[in-house]
Amino acid sequence: MRLFLIRHGAVSPARHGSFYGGTEVDLSPQGRIEAKNAAVQLQAIPLQALYASPLSRAQFGAEQVRAGRMDMEIRSLEGLKEIARGRWIGKTPNEVDAQYPADRESHRLDPWNWRAHEGESLGDLRTRVLACLTDIVQEHSGDGAVALVSHMFPIRAVLADAMHLDLPAWDDLVIPTGSVSCVEYNAMGEAKVLFLGRT
Repeated sequence: MRLFLIRHGAVSPARHGSFYGGTEVDLSPQGRIEAKNAAVQLQAIPLQALYASPLSRAQFGAEQVRAGRMDMEIRSLEGLKEIARGRWIGKTPNEVDAQYPADRESHRLDPWNWRAHEGESLGDLRTRVLACLTDIVQEHSGDGAVALVSHMFPIRAVLADAMHLDLPAWDDLVIPTGSVSCVEYNAMGEAKVLFLGRT
């Protein structure tokens, strides 16, 4: 099975540079174009299934992939949402530092486990995303292709798992908005990254 991972297009947050994570944020005009261009990469590929985060920016991307496949259902999964940022939502890094002086340093020292901002740790995110991934791979094992439209951190979690990368290496996975990555799973569930971040 080949799993195509599509990151949604660029967004227009209410305040530039603020944290938004797993909340609703509108796509920018450029982001809509990016989403359509990403879908073009999959146009000629027969898909067994199409999954997406329930957030509207990912749903828009899924609708572009679905165009021309009107009999295909978009299967929305909560587990594919972007990381929850807790009390950082709507604040810039400088504002977080001013209001919660220890937060970002605590997160930097233990991003795998730290969640004192009432959001998720990266370990939390990895656990929920890989639970979704396991279900998808088991359901669609064998030949064929599946598309998944999500966000930067969930896509990094899938790619890092396929590449056996530890958390410090996640930042090295460059996943541009509107890009497509692909992981191939064999009959044993073993993964191989075919390409990543293709725009």
